[in-house]
Amino acid sequence: MTLSLYQRLSISLLIVFVVILIVFIFWSQSIEQRMRYQSEQSLHLSLAANLARDNPLLQQGVYDHKALKNLFHTLMVLGPAFEFYYLDDQGNILTHSADPSLVKRDKVNLEPLLQLTQNRAQLPIYGDDPRHLSRQKIFSAAPVFNGINLKGYLYVIVAGEKYDSAVASSRQIRQSEYSIAILVFAIVLLFIIMLCLFRYFTNPLRQLIRDMNLVQKEGFNQVELVPNNWQKNSYSEVHQLGFVFQNMIQTINQQFSQLKNIDENRKTLLADLSHDLRTPLSSIQGYIETIAISDKNLTEQQKQTFIGTALRCTKQLKKMIDQIFELAHLDKGDVSMTYEEFNLLELLYDVKAKFELAANEKSISIKVEAKVSGNQIIKNDIGKIERVLSNLIENALRHSSSGGEIILSIETKGTDSFMVKVKDFGTGISDEDIPYIFDARYRGSNATKGNNERGGLGLAICKKLLSLMNEEISVESVLGQGSCFSFNIKSR
Repeated sequence: MTLSLYQRLSISLLIVFVVILIVFIFWSQSIEQRMRYQSEQSLHLSLAANLARDNPLLQQGVYDHKALKNLFHTLMVLGPAFEFYYLDDQGNILTHSADPSLVKRDKVNLEPLLQLTQNRAQLPIYGDDPRHLSRQKIFSAAPVFNGINLKGYLYVIVAGEKYDSAVASSRQIRQSEYSIAILVFAIVLLFIIMLCLFRYFTNPLRQLIRDMNLVQKEGFNQVELVPNNWQKNSYSEVHQLGFVFQNMIQTINQQFSQLKNIDENRKTLLADLSHDLRTPLSSIQGYIETIAISDKNLTEQQKQTFIGTALRCTKQLKKMIDQIFELAHLDKGDVSMTYEEFNLLELLYDVKAKFELAANEKSISIKVEAKVSGNQIIKNDIGKIERVLSNLIENALRHSSSGGEIILSIETKGTDSFMVKVKDFGTGISDEDIPYIFDARYRGSNATKGNNERGGLGLAICKKLLSLMNEEISVESVLGQGSCFSFNIKSR
């Protein structure tokens, strides 16, 4: 179960407070009790020895247990906190000062007595309490001899039942004092711990607020945030929120950069296209105005020449406008793919036949070379592949001289995969131009200038179409010797 920030703070404070309170109470009581028992036992360490030395009954080895019991009663009157027991040399209780109904043991373990009498352990030393089956108390003890023969032990409980009752009464008074001290200490300590915990848990929140204020200060424009170790899978809602916020800002920054680049490219492209469109429009306008103004002075042949030139410029203008709309459509990103089966080699021959007339007009031959094995039937978008081939052949025709040659080739690259190439022996492309020829805004140095015809957007459209099919187009070219465009086609 995932806990909220408030719940974690509450539980943490409660646990810390309870643990501190319990530890402090037990620690203080343990220390107080140990010090008290050590003092009591040290104070009465020689009590049993003095009684055994000074009392005639004990000096003679204790034969009269009744007389010894009366002596114990007399001593208890003088010292109500003490309980007296006489043990034999095996630890069996022979007589005592207590009420017989209250004595629960018949025997006392002698090991603690030997430790006390022989100084073999540090005080306090605890011995068996005859009034309880498992409880132990501090004591004083001394051996009783008859001559040199050990007869037993005088065993004195220093803090007896009456002592415990008196201590309990006084403890209530001290307990109230302790309670006040503990309460004050706990409140102060709790306050300090609360400050530390609140700082620990709210530090990520302060970092997040700082980042948000920075974004707001920048007017929600592109801004670089100080990296924070936001944890995506943390149980802290603040860390999760910080991670999402940081990713959001990074995404916004990327979108800002993309939009900035797109806007710059758009402005440059519009400027280039405006110039390219203005050229044929100016030519058309000029020839039409010449015909309109000097109609009577022009021969029929001149009129046909002017009209033919204007018509050619009109076709060029239409072609450029069509390419602009096609490229805009591709950039929009909502182009769908239509897959169907077709023969790739037959498609090459169809495209060749489509440009046969234009090639013959320039005395350029178009050849198809097939280096394939097996079936050339593939499943792909035939319309888009045909458009790519058409643009590449148009480009080759535009940059090939009269008497030149264009080669369409196909070779097998793998199962249902083919390499298609369009090679010409025309003007070629300089090394400086090659990296930019697929850029819609770029005008190469090899553009035909004699008739003010530009290469247009054909290569940019080719790259866009192939990218839709997850393919790349490449070019190899030598300036003055020709170019070779190549791309892969796979069955989908």
